[in-house]
Amino acid sequence: MLSSQMAAKHLQLRRARDGIQEWKREAVRAHLAEVALELLADRDFDSVTVDEISVAAGVSRRTFFRYFASKEDVILGFLEGLGDRLCERIVALPPEVTPLAAVRSALLPHVVAYSADATRTMRLVRQLQQSPSLRARELESRDRLREKVAEAIGRRLELDRHTDPRPRLLAGIALVPFDVAIASWLEGRAGEDLGVILEQAIASLDHELSGLERV
Repeated sequence: MLSSQMAAKHLQLRRARDGIQEWKREAVRAHLAEVALELLADRDFDSVTVDEISVAAGVSRRTFFRYFASKEDVILGFLEGLGDRLCERIVALPPEVTPLAAVRSALLPHVVAYSADATRTMRLVRQLQQSPSLRARELESRDRLREKVAEAIGRRLELDRHTDPRPRLLAGIALVPFDVAIASWLEGRAGEDLGVILEQAIASLDHELSGLERV
């Protein structure tokens, strides 16, 4: 009995240590990304080096590569994390929620975050527009994001996205209003609420889809 209690306590302590270590890793990653964006405030992406980011962040070059495989990853790492969090939230929603509604609901916290940190978002988009290498990596990250959303939708519908086209089709449709809303916000509506712009984009898509059903 005593040994089992000790084992359970040891397991709890190990989980607590793992949680603390994960929190530390995420904090360092976030710090490196923030420092990189600060350095890029008035410079182009290609002119900033890994060594500069490391020095400004107060870490070694070796530590930098412990968290990121490349300079591009320190800027675009958020997209990878976004895909994982979206997948978890989409799958966790009640089964009666439609796939499109599930993706939209899961995206809402990220829309709020983008809008709340408009300056950082603008810096990121400016770098994406100016750096061909960064733009290419961003497109790859977006493809992976769509695949993760398709995987989550497939799990909700009990469909294999590799053999059934519906999960990927629905994922593509669900993410369109988000992309359109971000583009509109950045290109001329930065002073408006991004959530409202997203709702307008969703309403427009729903209207057009309903119109197709009547054709």
